[in-house]
Amino acid sequence: MNLSTGTIRSISELALWVTDLERAVAFYRDRLGFEVESLDAGRNAFLKSGDFLLVLFVPGDPGTDLARKYIARTGGPQGAVYHAAFRIEPDALDDAVGALRSAGLEVSGPVDFPTGRRSYFLEDPDQHYLELTDR
Repeated sequence: MNLSTGTIRSISELALWVTDLERAVAFYRDRLGFEVESLDAGRNAFLKSGDFLLVLFVPGDPGTDLARKYIARTGGPQGAVYHAAFRIEPDALDDAVGALRSAGLEVSGPVDFPTGRRSYFLEDPDQHYLELTDR
């Protein structure tokens, strides 16, 4: 049996491979406002913003049995994701992007989509393409 339409409601967690954990944690904590829930230095970090969990893993030694088994099975990170979108309250989006730009980050946009969605785009230190959006 397949899942019925609407069963999956949203993404609750996003896990990213990173080359330098401390640099990645600093970016997401200091630039995007994530709170560090736990940190296994040099291996992984669990960060939270609202009810969203962001997990950062170093492929050489990710520090969890599940991630180690994945690396052993696949030989390294696999797959490709174009981008991840982080939702910001509509009335706070432009100010948030203005603050990032003032801090020296390169942010493109805004892009106003025909659906009414408004978005900006930037890259993290590992070149993950991130969307900041109001929906």
